[in-house]
Amino acid sequence: MWRLIGITLPQYKDWEKEKQIIKNLLQNNEIEYFHIRKPEFTSVQMSLWLEDLPLAIRRRLSLHDCLEVAKEFQIGGVHLNKRNNYTSPFAFEGRISRSCHSIEEVGKWKPKCDYVFLSPIYNSISKEGYEAKFSKEELRKAVKQGVIDENVFALSGVEPSKFSELKEIGFSAAAIMGFLWK
Repeated sequence: MWRLIGITLPQYKDWEKEKQIIKNLLQNNEIEYFHIRKPEFTSVQMSLWLEDLPLAIRRRLSLHDCLEVAKEFQIGGVHLNKRNNYTSPFAFEGRISRSCHSIEEVGKWKPKCDYVFLSPIYNSISKEGYEAKFSKEELRKAVKQGVIDENVFALSGVEPSKFSELKEIGFSAAAIMGFLWK
């Protein structure tokens, strides 16, 4: 089964439009989870962004920032990265995911998380100069070794035209950001 996660653009300014797109994608089951990536937000801004979303939607979100509001708003997941590098954030009991930028990091963090992102798989659509880092052979080897499995999401430059190639390599999941907001 092919799995997809959506990610917000950090700089998207039309909150209502952004939330409506997220709700539509989740309610239509086009996206399994949606990651809210807002590194410039304060906890107050994140709370305002979240406050009018129904619980069913909030349970399918993961926060990349302002993790301390996750429990208060009954958010389903938190995402760890360089900015938020906790091993057990605030005794959080929901989904925990993490950004990885090497096969070694995937091996280290996958056992401690519900799923991880591996990037950059392709040249980024939304981050200029963020270029693919892995060869197809390196990725296939990681699949054969069991490092890349159903809990590793391909990220960076991912769009529908690349799904078949990702599946051929051995991915069964991807996260999309830039393509969603073009």
